[in-house]
Amino acid sequence: MKPNLVGVYRRSLLNRVTGLGPLDDLLLDESVSDIMVNGAGVVFCDRNGMMERVEQTLGERDEVVLLAQRLAARAGRTLTTQTPLCDAQLSDGSRIHCAIPPVAAEPAITIRRRRYIPLSVQACLESGAFSEGMWRDLVAIVQNRLNIMVAGGAGTGKTSLLRLLASAIPASERLVVIEDVRELRLDHANAVSLETRSGYDANELVNHALRMRPDRILVGEVRGAEVLALIEAMATGHPGSLSTVHSRSGGIETVHRLARIAVRNGAGLSFGEMVEQIRHTVEVIVYMTRTADGRRRISAIDRIDPSTVSTVWKYDRSVDRFLAGESAPC
Repeated sequence: MKPNLVGVYRRSLLNRVTGLGPLDDLLLDESVSDIMVNGAGVVFCDRNGMMERVEQTLGERDEVVLLAQRLAARAGRTLTTQTPLCDAQLSDGSRIHCAIPPVAAEPAITIRRRRYIPLSVQACLESGAFSEGMWRDLVAIVQNRLNIMVAGGAGTGKTSLLRLLASAIPASERLVVIEDVRELRLDHANAVSLETRSGYDANELVNHALRMRPDRILVGEVRGAEVLALIEAMATGHPGSLSTVHSRSGGIETVHRLARIAVRNGAGLSFGEMVEQIRHTVEVIVYMTRTADGRRRISAIDRIDPSTVSTVWKYDRSVDRFLAGESAPC
């Protein structure tokens, strides 16, 4: 879609699908990535990577509850006092999360807007998210079918980077993509997209994906029992699979984070055994961070093997440069 048509399309879609009233302008603003409603009187947004309060209110508490219920209904979900939480996607691709009493003291709405113009490699280079050398190495890592985990905190750009990495996968390969809410929307001819639903969690979908003859499996984010299923898939015939995980640091800390998730969700292995299995399977960890001024960048690319963790690239804050490590990328 041409950029100059995006606004017209988005406004038409919002009028038809959401009817958010005072929030419509925020959803039409391409500089806004997230909108957060904390009850009737408090609205924040993430604009150009910076959190700011919006000078507008949404009426009384009951009106916010009705708005949340209307959003949930538009996404095909039910939001009531018996089912007071909703995580879903609107028709324009925006992701919503709604919480109402009694779970929440005040009704809360969180909207992560879908990018109509997907983030490009060139845009990332211009913003300093990574260097040309880093991107060449990442493409080589993907095309050589190394297993990759993109790690980082919330809002650091993990999903955007995962989409870019997936764009380097040859068109001849078959992909199965598993997400809680469809965000990746890959432009790949031989890709199947699965979305979790009641009774079909990510772990169940990974197991189903194994029967769909994938060359690679992509999991939007691992956070539960699907960690072990994905690790086993990576190790048994699906090299080059990719996923993301929330982690406070890269390298071995991400390995430990994955192991803790697996053990906590009944992997049947000790923490040490799980760490060893991950170190034999996950080959590259890309760690994303977000700076105080809202910029997102790759802080480190680490190679993992059973005995060592070596740095391929890292960002050196003292010289504001990306520096190559001693380890070969692939």
